[in-house]
Amino acid sequence: MNKVKHSIIFFFLILFACNIVVGQATITATCKYSKVPLNTQFQITYTIKDGNASSFTKPSFKNFSVTGSYQSTTFINGNVESSFTYTLVPTAVGKFTIDAAKAKVAGAWIESNTLSIEVTNSGNATASNNSGNTSKNAATSTNTADGSNNDIYIKAFVDKANPYVGEQVIVTYKLYTRIPVAQYGIDKLPAFTGFWSQDLNKENDKIVQYKENIGGSQYVVAEIRKVALFPQKSGILKIDPLNVECVVQVQSQQKYNDPFANFFNDPFFGNAFNTVSNVKKTLVSNSLSLVVNPLPAANQPAEFTSSVGNFTLSATIDKTEAKTNDAINLTYKITGVGNISLIDKPKFDFPTDLETYDPDIKENVVRTAAGVSGSKTFSYLIIPRNAGEFTIKPVNFVFFNLATKSFVTLSSPEFKLKIAKGRDDEKTTVSSTNKEDIKYLNSDIRYIKNNPILLSLIGSCFYGSLLFFLILLLPILLFILFVIIYRKKLKENSNIALMRNKKATGVARKRLKTASAFLKANKKEPFLDEVFKALWGYVSDKLSIPISDLSKETVNEKFNQKNVQENIAQQFISTLNNCEYARFAPDDGSLTMDGIYNEAIDIITKMEKELK
Repeated sequence: MNKVKHSIIFFFLILFACNIVVGQATITATCKYSKVPLNTQFQITYTIKDGNASSFTKPSFKNFSVTGSYQSTTFINGNVESSFTYTLVPTAVGKFTIDAAKAKVAGAWIESNTLSIEVTNSGNATASNNSGNTSKNAATSTNTADGSNNDIYIKAFVDKANPYVGEQVIVTYKLYTRIPVAQYGIDKLPAFTGFWSQDLNKENDKIVQYKENIGGSQYVVAEIRKVALFPQKSGILKIDPLNVECVVQVQSQQKYNDPFANFFNDPFFGNAFNTVSNVKKTLVSNSLSLVVNPLPAANQPAEFTSSVGNFTLSATIDKTEAKTNDAINLTYKITGVGNISLIDKPKFDFPTDLETYDPDIKENVVRTAAGVSGSKTFSYLIIPRNAGEFTIKPVNFVFFNLATKSFVTLSSPEFKLKIAKGRDDEKTTVSSTNKEDIKYLNSDIRYIKNNPILLSLIGSCFYGSLLFFLILLLPILLFILFVIIYRKKLKENSNIALMRNKKATGVARKRLKTASAFLKANKKEPFLDEVFKALWGYVSDKLSIPISDLSKETVNEKFNQKNVQENIAQQFISTLNNCEYARFAPDDGSLTMDGIYNEAIDIITKMEKELK
């Protein structure tokens, strides 16, 4: 019995000694496909075995675009196995050779094999027979969820493929995953060329998640973005893909040709050979094409502008009887579902005796997962200048009803006004069409002045009066006041910190004015430089922080000392971050020059109120 026990122990010792023998390091390039269609994603993996690579150089991938990459490292019988996976998209048609990758192992450079890929205009991807050189005794890694395109991807959906011009279209971007997602962020937003867009995702809204079975596999689906689009022209309009960067957690389980190694890898032993690694991936959604139909030209009313949807109209006036120079309020409100923000103001034909001003416009736009709805209100202030009876004629609002596929005309009511003569009725009126044309009433007769006449007593003399002495002393008093103010200014000028504080706003506005000139000239780098200097210079001068000590941490500390509201402090730091990102990050279209300029003006205005 002891002999058998000793034999088993000896067998395991021999087996363990064989497994720790380190072979020569190799690097192998593998690809699942040898033929792929144009603009189709596929992956290439470089595996380094029997060695720890201190450096890795990927090929140039000429004629291919790299859309994602990730790296994983596993330990097999004391040896390190590293893999580098790249997601590629072909950009040209033809037969191409992908050059060898290089890795530095134990101070020496080794090269992988090359791969031949044929790119076709269409068709399906063809599996490759050449998967690279493998060793019979080496361990291979099989991932139940390896972060491939089948495990996690993004897909774009549209609720209408053939909308009308101006019709609301909802685009939903869904993230499908079978593996844990540690974090994600949108890397590049679509440009939505040819559309007017509205983001339907609110900052505080939770992402809609649910499970869906696809091809026998269960996925967790998250609706990460939803946008309402309103096409502005007919024809075929393309919606570009959405790029998302995410970090996924990939769990690998090692399988060995050695049955004893698999025995020790049993779950009973706690899966000691399983590894979980964070993998960074770039996901690209599919693009969409919409065939936008033009609105019917037949029976299109002349008043139609661009309103498409389903709307109601209400128009009210607060009084129909008033006196001259009294204020009258006319409210015109449009409510419904559709492109609310694009509705133009109504064109009322007011009588010339009624003085009117540009309307006060208020929008109440509601953005939900179902789309855009709400109301738009136009409030007119009317001031009658003459007595009499006047009529405000109806105004038509025309929109295209998607339910009936026809144009609908809504009319406001007719308002009749009775204006009586007021107590302080003036004898002039201002034409509403031209404010500078003053009309005199009752022909050319000008009325007698009713102002009181100033009279003086006979024998009164200005010389020697109280007013005379006051005027005589006035220069002396002014000189004394001048000396006091002058000394105060000298004292203030000697206080450098105080002067910087006072001039902070003026210096910032001067820089923003220079930035505005660069903005109009579309010079991005000098524009961003001036905005950045305006923001930092403002807080440096306003908070008396030396340039050498200027940082976001010191600024936050000063904000707390000055009791600056937390949301305003965060907005200032966010504006700085956006400016830095636009200066040094690639131009992805997510931050516009106009947006950065408006943010800078807004936050400096708010900070000025906080730091008074």
